[in-house]
Parts: sequence; structure tokens; C-alpha cells
Amino acid sequence: MHNFRADIDSEVFKVKEFGKPIYFAVGENIASNINQMVLRKPDGTEITKAVTTGTSQYSSPTKGLMAANTYVTYTPVKDEIDVAGTWHVRVTSASGTTYLKKTEWQQLIVKP
Repeated sequence: MHNFRADIDSEVFKVKEFGKPIYFAVGENIASNINQMVLRKPDGTEITKAVTTGTSQYSSPTKGLMAANTYVTYTPVKDEIDVAGTWHVRVTSASGTTYLKKTEWQQLIVKP
């Protein structure tokens, strides 16, 4: 397992908020990999979700330009963001069956 750069671009969420994407840059081309986002709730419970790899450049208002194929997005669904507090988010990326990379955990603040 190897780690790679992590850079989350997200505003503060509110409990029960959904439909707003989380953008997560990893700093290298992961387009041909199997990618997932792991959301860890304040109580330690983890939710693993399939993500979409960004196939065009994205200009983040807080992080600048994210190059195509170097970031992923996940959009929480209704009732998924269900508790206030400090959540943590990371991306895993697998190439083949034995090569797995993980980003460092990044904070995601959820307000009541």
C-alpha cells in the first residue's frame, strides 16, 4: 500500500444535507483505477462509496485547478449525512488486484 496526496475541496455540510458534491484531488492520474471514497462518522463508523473520476479540469473556488483524471467526486444522498461533528474522508485507489493506494484522512465538518 502506498499513500498519495490528499486535497479535499468541500464546504461545511449540515446534517441531512445532500446533493452537494465532495471533490477530492489525489494529485495523480487514477482514471483507469477502481476508486472509492471512505467517509468516517464521528463515532468511527465507516461508509465506503463508489466515486466518479473527474474527466475534465475542475476549477475549485478554494483549491484552484484540479486536472482531469486526478480527482474524484461523490455526492451524498438523502439521510447519509446524519450526525453533526467532525467527519473524516479519504480516497482509496486500486490498480489491478494487489496495488492499493490510500490518501490521508481529511476533515469534513458537519454542523447541526
